[in-house]
Amino acid sequence: MDEVKDIAPDENQEWSDEIETWLDEYQEALDDTQDELDVQAESGSAQNPEFTGPTTPVGIRFQPAGKVYHFVAPVEMELRRDDWVVMETVYGEQAGQVSETNAKLPDGISPKRLKIVLRRANGLDMARYQLMRERAERMVEVAREEVVAQKLDMKVFSAEFALDGSSAILLCTGNSNKRDLTNFRRRIASRMNCRVEIRTVGPRDHAKALCGYGVCGEPRCCCRFLTEFQTVSIRMAKDQAISMAPTDITGMCGRLRCCLAYEHEVYKEEAKSLPKIKARVQTEKGVGRVIDLDILKGEVVVEVPPDGPRVERERIRLSADEVKVIPQK
Repeated sequence: MDEVKDIAPDENQEWSDEIETWLDEYQEALDDTQDELDVQAESGSAQNPEFTGPTTPVGIRFQPAGKVYHFVAPVEMELRRDDWVVMETVYGEQAGQVSETNAKLPDGISPKRLKIVLRRANGLDMARYQLMRERAERMVEVAREEVVAQKLDMKVFSAEFALDGSSAILLCTGNSNKRDLTNFRRRIASRMNCRVEIRTVGPRDHAKALCGYGVCGEPRCCCRFLTEFQTVSIRMAKDQAISMAPTDITGMCGRLRCCLAYEHEVYKEEAKSLPKIKARVQTEKGVGRVIDLDILKGEVVVEVPPDGPRVERERIRLSADEVKVIPQK
């Protein structure tokens, strides 16, 4: 067996002093770290810095392709595009991204009526923002459980929390009466321990929140850059000579595709220089009737002669300059 070596009392005392010194240094480091955390927590809950200088209008988005809301920010902040900021809204403090600086306000809106940006978002604000996003996902799960339990005719797909977690907005689609929605809201508020607002939206807003890809193979326009939906009509499809098949003119939301409006004005303007469908025109092969238009190429498809058996008619494609419209008597 190995012999046990006795350690002299002086050596024991020296070793004990080193351990005690190391523990003191480690405790000091822990105290410093805790002080820093306390300071961050106090700064997050303390009053926001006061700015007395001039202000400028800024546009803020709360969603990547969401609607732009206008606030005023102190010039001293020196905000830039894509900066994260915290502002006071009707739902409490919320974090958003600057989409435009020196924004042009809509007609009839005065900067004096706009709320002010409170501060730049710090690390604590962004941590809370991420936490509220995770909490919103949990809220959607809870809401779906309540929909099944209460047998409601609705579909919950998204939720948004204020930065302090005291209030939330629940987005859904469907048809439910006011009484059912009231009971549903109370159940959600009780389980999530916050104030809840139920907001029913249409199929376009539903598709925008879900995102995904369109039939063109690109991400949907509504979740990339469309901030507002404009009116789309069947006339727009007809003016562009698009097939009227539902699969060719409807989007993933079941409504007419938003992209039908993108080039409509161009088609309308170019069509002014072309003869109308069914108009009689004079061609190098005689009198004919316009049966189709290629608006972007400036060409017309003419059937010669305009009358008689269809098997005897000839279809020719001509430039708009090569035909002359015959005035109707």
